[in-house]
Parts: sequence; C-alpha cells; structure tokens
Amino acid sequence: MNPVTVRQVDIARRLGVSQAAVSMVLSGGPCERVGQEIRERIEQTAKEMGYLPNLAAQQLKGVRSGLLGVLIGIDAPPVLFDRVTALESEALARGYRVLVGQIDHDMSQIDAYVNDFVARGLEGVVCMSHENPHHPASVPESLLRIPNVVYLRRPAVAHGCYVHIDAADCIHQAVDHLASRGRRRIGLITLNDYDQANKDRRLGYIEAMYRHNWEVNQRLVWVGDESLLPRPHEVSNAKADEVVEKLVGGAEADSIIAINDDWAAQLIKAVKRRGLRVPDDVAIVGQGNFKIASFFDPEITTLDPCNEAFANAAIDLLMQMIGQDGAAPPKPAIIKPELIVRQST
Repeated sequence: MNPVTVRQVDIARRLGVSQAAVSMVLSGGPCERVGQEIRERIEQTAKEMGYLPNLAAQQLKGVRSGLLGVLIGIDAPPVLFDRVTALESEALARGYRVLVGQIDHDMSQIDAYVNDFVARGLEGVVCMSHENPHHPASVPESLLRIPNVVYLRRPAVAHGCYVHIDAADCIHQAVDHLASRGRRRIGLITLNDYDQANKDRRLGYIEAMYRHNWEVNQRLVWVGDESLLPRPHEVSNAKADEVVEKLVGGAEADSIIAINDDWAAQLIKAVKRRGLRVPDDVAIVGQGNFKIASFFDPEITTLDPCNEAFANAAIDLLMQMIGQDGAAPPKPAIIKPELIVRQST
C-alpha cells in the first residue's frame, strides 16, 4: 500500500480494532481505555504500513509538527553544507526532524519552498542563503510567512533573528598569527566585493593592518571576478597560478589568507610550481577546517568555523522563538572561528 494513502481506518481494519482506538494511540492522546498490548500492536502496524499523520488535522488540534526547515543556496560554499549536517544533528538531538531545500535566486522556487514549509506546519526555519545583491530583502520578505526564522548573518529586514559568524575576527586571528611568524606582506583572497561575509573579511583585513601599524596595500588583496563562475568556491590550477602571480610575483606577498582550505591547497601547489617553499617562502592559511587541511602536505593552518557551535546557537534561537510564540525575537548569537595551527605557516 502506498504510504501516502494509509489511513487510520486501514490500520484498524488490519488489526480488527476500532478506529477510535487507533486515533487515540496515533494522536498521542490519553490511552487509558486501550491496553498496552493493543497500543504496541497499533504503533507497530502503523510503522509497518508507512502511516503518516495528517499534519493539517494535527495543527488544528494544536499538535506541533516536530519539523524544522533549512534553506541553503545551490552555489553555497562547502562550509555551509557542513553546517547543514551540524544543524540536522543538533535538531535530531532535540527531537526534531529537518527538511532541507536548496535554492537559487529564482523567487518562484523560494516561494514554492515557503508554501511547502507552511503546508507541512514547520515550526521554524534556518535560512543560510538569503543575500541577493540585486534584491537584498527578497528572500527574507518571502520568509515573513513563517513565524520563526533564524538567519545566517543579519537579514535585510527589520527585527530579523540571526547568528553572526565573525568573519572579520577570522581575518584578525589569521593576520595576528602570521605576524607572530614574522610575516609582514600578507595577501588576502576574497571572492567578491558585495556579499556580507566577503565585506567583513576585507574590513577585518584593514582593521588588522591598522592594529599592526602597517599600510593597507590594495595590491595584496585579490578579489574574484566572473571568470570564477559558476563555482566560485572551487579553484583551478590556472586560477591559482594567476593569484600567486599577482600576490607573490607582483606584490611580493610572503603569506596568503585563502578563502577556504580547497583554495589553500591549490595555492600551495601553485607556490611550489614557482619553485618556492611553503611555509619558508610563502605561508598559507586556509579557512573551513576541511578534511583536506589535515591530509595535505604540508598540513594546512586553517580557521575552524565551529559548525557545532553555530548549530547549537541557531537551534537555541529557534527554540526560544517557538517558546515565546510571537514575542520579540531574541538577541543574535555571535560565533568566533578558532585558529588551528599546522605546517603551512
């Protein structure tokens, strides 16, 4: 039998019990009139038949769905997909299941997910990809139909609840570490000059330069261009060679802070192709704490984004919002990355 068509009456007929008994057991209501043995048989049969509760009917009775949603961009960086895994684990530990939707800038697709989430009675959503350079508020405005939403980074709507990953502090830590190793000409890679994470990285870089009383040299900052599309978070040998030529060959960088660990690995290879050594001639710092960072030779110094801390904070905020039932959103949470020092610096 198709699980979608399984009804309580079907379970009752199979077991030879009343539909009222099945309803009492599967709705979680008081079961004093149903014996332990019958209750266990009903629960087991419902599981075997693939019974799914009628969410709409449950919501009318005030029963929570136990479902949370996550929205993530199709072209999101790898670290965000790691955060989805951490979010699902944290939600499961608190008794919730998670539905994940991958979105792009097509608002009809985003609206379709919102419609689906509303129909399924989701209790909250974590949105990790809401920044649209042309229409910053488009995704948050669509999500206004969902009562409890937590964003990764501040959304372009008033009173939005969010978790802030301190990308500026990430660069502060990297620069301070490189400075402690005697580096003075520190290069920085960013993928664009418009989304908040990249703007925060550049701001963190400028702040760190000033803190060390160093001149901000724009020749040491490489900003991605359209040639990186459609996968800006992946880098080819040719692109890595181009970046190293500009930063090391042209600007005489003695170190580079990469956008992530995949980029860091490619940059290390590009530095070696120039006949230089890592870290002796050029030190490299990655970000993300990907598996490749500890497998690569040399092992890559990286900044761990603390995905478990992010997941804990995001689910905490959702639980507070669900518990407050429409009250003012809680204060945002701030997560600071953690520097992991390895051989590449």
